[in-house]
Amino acid sequence: MLLFLQQITFMDLVDRFQIPVLEEIALRNPQATQLGRRIIENSIEMIDELGMEQFTFKKLAQEAGTTEASVYRYFSSKQKLLLYLINWYWGRLECRLMLQTQGDNPKDRLLKALDLLLIPHPTSLSFAHEKSLQRIVIHEASKVFLTKEVDSDHRTGFHRIYLEIVSYISDLVKAYNPDCRYPEMLVTTLIEGSHQQRFFGQHLPEVTNASEQEDAVAVFYKQLFFSYLDHEQRRN
Repeated sequence: MLLFLQQITFMDLVDRFQIPVLEEIALRNPQATQLGRRIIENSIEMIDELGMEQFTFKKLAQEAGTTEASVYRYFSSKQKLLLYLINWYWGRLECRLMLQTQGDNPKDRLLKALDLLLIPHPTSLSFAHEKSLQRIVIHEASKVFLTKEVDSDHRTGFHRIYLEIVSYISDLVKAYNPDCRYPEMLVTTLIEGSHQQRFFGQHLPEVTNASEQEDAVAVFYKQLFFSYLDHEQRRN
C-alpha cells in the first residue's frame, strides 16, 4: 500500500479515490456514469443547503435533470446516499493521512494527523464541492451512527473507513506515548467533539468559545489532546 502511495502524487490519489461500493450502500456505482456523478454533485450541494430533513429524491431528480426512478437505481434511500457521501469524505481523508503522516518522528506524524482532522482542508481544484461535503460531515455525519440499524450496519462494514482512520491515528498515539490507556477514546473524542464545536460555533454560539479571530476549535483540541497524553506519561 505505502509503495503504491509513494508512486503517485497527493492530489492524483485523493481526486481519483473511489470507495469500494457495497451493494448495500449503492445499488450502482455513481462514479461510473455521468448521471451518477451528477447525482452525487447535486446531492452534496442540496444536502448542504437544505439539510437531510428537507432533502428528497424528488428534489434531487429535478435538480439533476433526471427522474426520481433513476435516482433510486443508484440508492435505495436518502439514508444510504448520506452513508455513501460520509464514507467518501472519510476515504478522501484517509488518503491524505496515509500520504502526509509518513516519517520517523512520532510527534510530527501525530501533529500532521491532528491538522488534517481539525483544520478544514483546502478545496481541491478538481473537486469543487469539497467545502460543502465538509459541512455535511459536521452537520449530518452523526446520523449514520445514531440509528437503530447501527449494529447491523457495522457488521456489514458500512463504517469500515471511519474505523480504519481511528485505528490508524490510535497507532500514532501509541507510537508517541505507549503509556496511553485509551487511545481510541481520545481519537474519537477529538473527531466528534471538534465537529460538534464547529456546529455550535455556527448555530449555538452561546455554548462554545469558537471564534472568527482564531481557530479556537483546533487550538483547544490540540491542547486537550497533548495535555491528556502528557498526563498519561506522568502517571507512569
